[in-house]
Amino acid sequence: MNLRLIGLGTGAVLAVSTLGACGTYQQDPQCVVAKGTFATVYTLKEGQDASQACAQLKPERVGLEKYFSEDPSAPDSVTMRPQKIGGELAHKDTLLDPDAPLQPNSVGELMTDAPGEDNFCEVPTLTAARLESRYGGVSKAPVSLTYAWSNLRIYNTPEIPGTQFTAELHYSENGCTAEYTVKGIWPVVSCSKEIELDTDANGDGKKDKVNVPDETKCDPNPDPSVGRYRGSGINPTFPVKCDPVALFCVLTGEVPSDKP
Repeated sequence: MNLRLIGLGTGAVLAVSTLGACGTYQQDPQCVVAKGTFATVYTLKEGQDASQACAQLKPERVGLEKYFSEDPSAPDSVTMRPQKIGGELAHKDTLLDPDAPLQPNSVGELMTDAPGEDNFCEVPTLTAARLESRYGGVSKAPVSLTYAWSNLRIYNTPEIPGTQFTAELHYSENGCTAEYTVKGIWPVVSCSKEIELDTDANGDGKKDKVNVPDETKCDPNPDPSVGRYRGSGINPTFPVKCDPVALFCVLTGEVPSDKP
């Protein structure tokens, strides 16, 4: 834990202890980044060749985290790691290229400590995340991946405290490149349901277990009448749907999006 984190914790305790004597305490606005994984959607920019493999990115989990600078006069930073890179790194069969640099995280500096007038916290420039493997455990082949993020903007209000972001992405996969606009929400909520189907349709009666979308799992409201005793945990003002490929809940509106 660095000094700035300690200072924040001490300040919070002091504020609570003096509320009775000094009246209501109101903390200054700060750039908050929800810690963990965001459900991210990629939209191909105009003018791209949609037939390319790199131009067909599906919704993906992307980890975001804010780091406080140990120097109070220096800016804080935000890191990003996409699931595709994280998955290859975690797989036991992945063989990294020892002659290539491994940079699994993108890192960029926050422009300010507090949100701007539009309630966005800005990270205009980030380092590129890269992975080069001689054999990818997930891809089952050699793989070269680069995520070059830019214009990361994290929305911050009391109602949406760093749980929506937008960004731009220059993506490269095995020499193929494409550009995207990106939006993401926190948390990631699975919306898959396991059912049994006769997948080969040959009439032999044998069924396989498959996962299909279940929109009810994206509903923020519980419904005990159907056995759903908890909501999704997603902000109820976020318009979402169950993505049929990724099988997690994704934002259908723009950022900021605060009306279901």
